[in-house]
Amino acid sequence: MTTEHNTILVVDDEKVIRDLISDILNDEGYPVHTAESGAAALELLRGSHDYVLMFTDIMMPEMDGIELIQAAREVDPSLIPIVMTGYATLETARAAVKAGAYDYVVKPFSLGEIKLAVSNALDRYNLVRENARLRDLTDLFEISENIAAIHHEDQLMDFVLNASLQRVNAERGSIMVPSRDGKSLLMAAKVGNYTNAVETEVDINNSISGWVARNNLPLCVQDLENSSDLTEISNKLDDKSFISVPMEPSSSINGENGTQVEVAPEHQSSKVLAVLNVDQKRDGSAFTDGDLKVLNIIANQAAVALENVRLLGEIELANMATLNSMAKALEAKDQYTHGHSERVRNYAVMAAQLLGLSKEDQETIWLGAMLHDVGKIGVSDAILNKTEKLSDEDWEQIKLHPVIGYDVLKPVSYLNEKHLALIRSHHERLDGTGYPDGLTEDQQDIRVRILAVADTYDAMSGDRAYRKGLPPEVIIEELEFCGNSKKLDKDVANLFIKLIKSGEINHYGENEPKIV
Repeated sequence: MTTEHNTILVVDDEKVIRDLISDILNDEGYPVHTAESGAAALELLRGSHDYVLMFTDIMMPEMDGIELIQAAREVDPSLIPIVMTGYATLETARAAVKAGAYDYVVKPFSLGEIKLAVSNALDRYNLVRENARLRDLTDLFEISENIAAIHHEDQLMDFVLNASLQRVNAERGSIMVPSRDGKSLLMAAKVGNYTNAVETEVDINNSISGWVARNNLPLCVQDLENSSDLTEISNKLDDKSFISVPMEPSSSINGENGTQVEVAPEHQSSKVLAVLNVDQKRDGSAFTDGDLKVLNIIANQAAVALENVRLLGEIELANMATLNSMAKALEAKDQYTHGHSERVRNYAVMAAQLLGLSKEDQETIWLGAMLHDVGKIGVSDAILNKTEKLSDEDWEQIKLHPVIGYDVLKPVSYLNEKHLALIRSHHERLDGTGYPDGLTEDQQDIRVRILAVADTYDAMSGDRAYRKGLPPEVIIEELEFCGNSKKLDKDVANLFIKLIKSGEINHYGENEPKIV
């Protein structure tokens, strides 16, 4: 067993006892410090956390051993106390254990008793430390797994920040990302209350986060007041101690923990994806090297995930552009349906916002609505552009387009079941008379219901090969009928009626809503 960091503190008001135990432990290779009183012992403990074991006499003036143990455990909860007493009683043992003592030895003690007590205590200390290390590894592994499973940048930032704060027991923090021009950092996520207003944008050449981004080095500062270089760019931080870590996949844990930092030249540019900042320990203490290592691990995992999310986003945009072009090419074959998918998308997203649907639902509707008629690629142009009344056979062909669209788009990896439901079910009706599956009210979620009304409205309001667009009063009458007869969702239909009457519907049809 290595004894390099197993420093032992011996506390006794009798010098002969201190010297005796010191000699015994020194012979065994343990570093030993001594204190003649409880107050002196606490001063040593507050100055260093290298102590793992403390021998203390129970009967001492001013502060007895029980009081010392209680105070010492507040300074360092991991410290293992062993009490020494010349008056061993059941009451003494109970009091010592209640105060947190691990063991006790009775004066006069033998060499073997001291060695056994130390060996047992250090075995316990190492076991506790190993268990803590395993818990740390397990926690970090779970965090890493959760990070890898997130595919939206906003959700990733929020999770990483909250996980980081929880892991190092901090209350406040933020994540900053470089602006497009690389001259500043923008707030991507924030947690906690700050006395001073937190800037949503900081100069990359004149901020703590900017220093970390430009140098691609982590900072762990115990006391900002002792770092004049950092104080000048601290932007009035609320706390003296903080950690700032770059999120960059290939970065290594090589930052300095000191308080004096030389700021890099201004011409250096940022290569990091983001900067993770944490401050305000819940217990008011300063951040440690251990905290820095933990945050470096989380930041590195987050950086890899962030790159993957952004890469996936670029691939999805490219695929979406292809599918969007397909939809527009389809509409180009028919002058009467030109812009139909975009208008339906605008109406549907607008309705989702006004009805209070989440951002995720709005995004799902946006994409599903854009692609809802892709299946018409499998319908004959002659039928789509027919000016006379459609035959029963023609209608049967048209009714196939939701299924064709579903089958065509199902292999697309970034389209989920919610997107595909919009594409397949936008012609379903609540009373079960729709197609292709005849779904009833309890089988259609609000996203499908919204798209059904948006598609119906645009079909009625726009010109077709076989008729002109219907006037507003006729559309309102039809929407009222469909809502009351449970063909369409009544609340969604009433929303469209309200917007038609106010004239707002025209604005929404021509302008793509911003998803919020």
